Amino acid sequence: MSWLGAVPTLPGGHGAAHVDALLLAALDDVPAGFVCTHTDRLGPVAVTTLSAHVTGEVDVDRLSAALGGPVAVDVDPDSPASRAARAGRERTDGRCIRFPGQSALTGTHPAAEVVAGSAIDRVVGIGVPVAPTDLVETLGFLRPVCQDGELVLLVEPAVGGVLRPVEAESPHECCGGGH
Repeated sequence: MSWLGAVPTLPGGHGAAHVDALLLAALDDVPAGFVCTHTDRLGPVAVTTLSAHVTGEVDVDRLSAALGGPVAVDVDPDSPASRAARAGRERTDGRCIRFPGQSALTGTHPAAEVVAGSAIDRVVGIGVPVAPTDLVETLGFLRPVCQDGELVLLVEPAVGGVLRPVEAESPHECCGGGH
């Protein structure tokens, strides 16, 4: 098993959920159970990068073509692709778009069940403590983040006494999108 990193070139003007779908489609034939996106700010322009934990053979040339950018398997430690692979492997940065147990987390689940049944290490409330019995309404879309070596699902209070993920699949535009 190894980690790969990539610097995908995607068409602009899309929301995060659409970009996630494009990236995951490019990885359809890749045996990767843990996939994250990252923002590499070390170059002259910030770029979106991708890390994936692969469990089998990968056609790097095909994947590079599908993503429209370079793919690295921890080759050059100074490349954005290799930095992404390292960030995913060490869980120091990124938002996770594919992880073990994700498909079972639709509907509403106690926070303890979210942790027990998936790769998520902790459920953390923004502005509110989270008890193991607190209900998390997933809305079928979870994007936990990598922090300090853990996969963390950030949640916030919602109507009805449940918690919802901070990142929504289709957030509404504020003020008519004029910002």
